[in-house]
Amino acid sequence: MKSNVQQKVKEALLEGLKKDGLKWFKPWKGGLGNNPINHITGRAYTGLNVFFLNSEMRICGYEHNEWLTFNAAKKAGLRVTKGSKSTPVYFFNVSILDIENGKFYKSVQAALDAGADADKLRKVFALKEYKVFNIAQLDEATPKRVATELDKSNDPVESAEDIVKGYKGAPKINLVSGSDEAYYMPSRDLVVCPVIDQFVDATAYYKTLFHELVHSTGHESRLNRKEVATTDVLNKTRADYAFEELVAESGAMMLTGHAGLPDTHEENSQAYINGWVKAVQEAKETAVVTALVRSSKAVAHILGE
Repeated sequence: MKSNVQQKVKEALLEGLKKDGLKWFKPWKGGLGNNPINHITGRAYTGLNVFFLNSEMRICGYEHNEWLTFNAAKKAGLRVTKGSKSTPVYFFNVSILDIENGKFYKSVQAALDAGADADKLRKVFALKEYKVFNIAQLDEATPKRVATELDKSNDPVESAEDIVKGYKGAPKINLVSGSDEAYYMPSRDLVVCPVIDQFVDATAYYKTLFHELVHSTGHESRLNRKEVATTDVLNKTRADYAFEELVAESGAMMLTGHAGLPDTHEENSQAYINGWVKAVQEAKETAVVTALVRSSKAVAHILGE
């Protein structure tokens, strides 16, 4: 039986692509200090929640990327403004299953204390939906963090270079003059990209380079995504390629936003976007959720977070 939560994630992604194109993946505001956090704990949201909360920021024009649940607000003595619409976030709930008797436990120790055989225990992951509100939807709330603006006196290209140079254990990067190809070669752990002068502008260059660098995070020495690490290309399916392209393209859009590069190519050929929509429509719900989670992990790996 399909997970209703996973289906909702897939539908949200399709809606976002149709409405905003590839911009759906971009951070709501440039700068690393503006990602979504929990207003009470200060803990950063991760995975697919980054996409959903940043998108809501753009749509609603909120000033601060801080969120909390209704119960957390109530416990903190804060009140959600009447009529406010919540935003869904998703977390994996982990439980321990005893495959011998079908019982679930909150931890391995709890299962062992109940007399379960350690060899019969399995971790089970279930995607759960929660509702959160932005602090702008509270009657009174002081931001935990002041959103940072990019330093307008700095060249945005320098901020992109900082991301590239800050990628620890990065693959070798060959910038080739006269080439019109950009690709990542897992067997040699090598990124090949045309030089910046061959692109119409810096945004196009860095977005292309970021795309290939996100691919490189799938190398077996890094995040070990099978769609990249598997060297037997004959056994890679169309779904494998589509999955990895979703990871790379969404990751590249996130990195261009982090670098504060201008939105000079948001049109990105509607045919290309329609191709993404078709690929997502054909993909299983679990694949869509996994692709967005892995994209977020790839970006975090490059940024050293």
